[in-house]
Amino acid sequence: MVVLAVAAAIYVGWRRSRYPGGWAYAFSPDHADARDDLDSARQRAGALERASRKEARAAQWQLHRERSRHRERVRVIERRIASLRRPGRGGMVASLGEVTLHEHSVVADGREIPLAGLTVRLDHAQQQHFLYLTKPDGWSSIQKFVRTEHDEESVRRFAVQLENAVAEENAFRIRAAAQLEQAEDDLAEARGDTGAQDEARTRIAEVAERHRRDTRRGEADKELQAACDRWQQLTGRRPG
Repeated sequence: MVVLAVAAAIYVGWRRSRYPGGWAYAFSPDHADARDDLDSARQRAGALERASRKEARAAQWQLHRERSRHRERVRVIERRIASLRRPGRGGMVASLGEVTLHEHSVVADGREIPLAGLTVRLDHAQQQHFLYLTKPDGWSSIQKFVRTEHDEESVRRFAVQLENAVAEENAFRIRAAAQLEQAEDDLAEARGDTGAQDEARTRIAEVAERHRRDTRRGEADKELQAACDRWQQLTGRRPG
């Protein structure tokens, strides 16, 4: 009952707000024609207004969509360029002692050493093995493996894995350089390709111009104002 009472009160308030001037003007059958006259004018003006807004929103949404697509296309290429320039260490391939081999680098003594251009040399002494890792700039790292913990075969096998990884990384770098050049060309093209956005902006302008020239909305607004005038003359109150 409480819910019904609240709903009824809301309905009565809405009705009296929609048809101001008193209870009789809002509910009496004697004024049904006046209410219909006001409703008809409201509906025509409202329908035209909603149609215009819908078309304008669709044109704006098209521009928003094309901007988003353009940004995403650029971001995808930028991410590809970043991965080609800085591939990171990659997944782990193998390890021996404190030395860990990854796809694009080797980690030794807590230092990450890029594989590109790296020289690997192995030497043996009575008590231990020596692994020399030399960067292209001449910087070297010496890794020692005690014989009691690492036999010669396992050390040689690891050194061969290192050499193969270096060869693969050198080849990767050559491919990456060509791919990077192409990706940078793709990025420049993508950034400059705003044709879809330009078409969307043209669409927005066309819609706005058509709405400006459309006399139906102006006529409907005049009819609504005239209907409001008639209601005000009848009730002394002007509809909102």
